[in-house]
Amino acid sequence: MQQPHSIGMPISQSAGSASELDDAALVVSSQAGDQDAFALLVQRHQRRVFNLVFRMLQQYEEANEVTQEAFLAAWQGLGSFRGDARFSTWLYRIAYNCALRQLEQRKRDGALQTAMQAEQLHHEESVSATIREHERAAAVREHLSTLPAKYRIVLVLRHLQEMTYEEMAEILTMPVGTIKTHLFRARNLLKERIESFEQEWRTRG
Repeated sequence: MQQPHSIGMPISQSAGSASELDDAALVVSSQAGDQDAFALLVQRHQRRVFNLVFRMLQQYEEANEVTQEAFLAAWQGLGSFRGDARFSTWLYRIAYNCALRQLEQRKRDGALQTAMQAEQLHHEESVSATIREHERAAAVREHLSTLPAKYRIVLVLRHLQEMTYEEMAEILTMPVGTIKTHLFRARNLLKERIESFEQEWRTRG
């Protein structure tokens, strides 16, 4: 199977402009070497894949590169896709693993700690005298980005990607019970951090 042309991510076109062919038919054509069919799969799923990767990495350029890596890995691995799970589930698992490897690499070279410190400093400098709803939403996103990866990913998949527990279990390769436990802890941890932030703001005010 030849390598497809460079995949620019994310593309502004929506998945709705893709062919009405379902994923299964496009996968079959792609497995036969049809790059146009695979391009439709990319167009259809790129936004959600990019959003998933970006939520994990919190850096646009890095997320862009990892998203391209994920689609390239999917193209190269199409021969091993047997349809036991939905194509989207299989693809999100690849994207998750690519992002996870990037996080591990970032942690090894110390860049993650530097980024977290810079983000915290930026947050402290950005707190203003008056907080509005959109500022609170920004605070939620910021605190979400500081959660441990295992908690952040379950919140992203459940509440932003709107996946079922079963789909999450397939992507993360862990039991549904563990997924629910992680979600419970993640929600409580996020709630505590947001409440602490708001209490600190009221004290300063």
